[in-house]
Amino acid sequence: MTRLCDELLQGAIDLHQHAAPSVFERVTDDIGLALESRQRGMRAVLLKAHEHDTTGRAALVRRQVPGIETFGGIVLNHSVGGLNPQAVDGCIKLGGRMVWMPTLSARHHIGFFGGSHFGASMRARADAVERKTTEHKTLTGLSVLDAHGALLPGVREILELIAAADICLSTGHLSLPEIRVLVKEARSIGVRKILITHPDLALSGMSLEDQQALAADGAILEKDIITMMPAWQSLSLQQMVASIRAIGPAHCALATDFGQLHHPVPPEGMRVFVQLLLEQGITPEDIRTMVAENPARLLGVDERV
Repeated sequence: MTRLCDELLQGAIDLHQHAAPSVFERVTDDIGLALESRQRGMRAVLLKAHEHDTTGRAALVRRQVPGIETFGGIVLNHSVGGLNPQAVDGCIKLGGRMVWMPTLSARHHIGFFGGSHFGASMRARADAVERKTTEHKTLTGLSVLDAHGALLPGVREILELIAAADICLSTGHLSLPEIRVLVKEARSIGVRKILITHPDLALSGMSLEDQQALAADGAILEKDIITMMPAWQSLSLQQMVASIRAIGPAHCALATDFGQLHHPVPPEGMRVFVQLLLEQGITPEDIRTMVAENPARLLGVDERV
């Protein structure tokens, strides 16, 4: 089983992980993440930061750590101007592969956690950065919808940029009603690659039926091991496995969302996730689909066996 688990990590891609530099303390930095991922035989690293565009960081990591592909993207929080088409355009021109809707700055996130943080232990630093980057502004949570429930014109412009570049849209920390509208509008505009961010996390508030409906609309559901970990537990391993089977591996991508100090480095987290799923009877072929093939398609890279 251990050997099979290691073999399945060959060519794997984790679409959701965090590394330093960050306003949050991280278990490793960009270089360490790339080195560890390469050692495990993984295909690529996607750098995600709540604070800024990571495409420049990715370019530096590619020079320092050959033998693994490194990509960046942008999270549309207040620190980059919010729902800012100009920031998305710049990210795409620099080679960005993922655009995440707001996370810390999302109205839904702020309502759920009571601020731009993840709870009391992470409140001070994140809130301080949020205040600093929005100086001379009135800080309000971001939504992709107007008062009538229609998609904002600026968000439509962002979706048009994503569609034209054929990169991936990820839903961030939006509410379920926002995500439903966003996915349908994105598909109608021509966005072909859509990833639903950690749908099993309590923050997201999605039932299995909600996830199945989004899969039917053409989205991939991000299945994260963090949602089963003590500090963030939102479902059991058995519920995770049942959801993967009900939605279908063709519509799922495995990820960790690791990088926090109370978790192992993301590549080790992915190894553990694969091991757990194998022990629960998920086939190697289905794991390969979720850990390598689907992520490679979303990033626009060829899957390497």
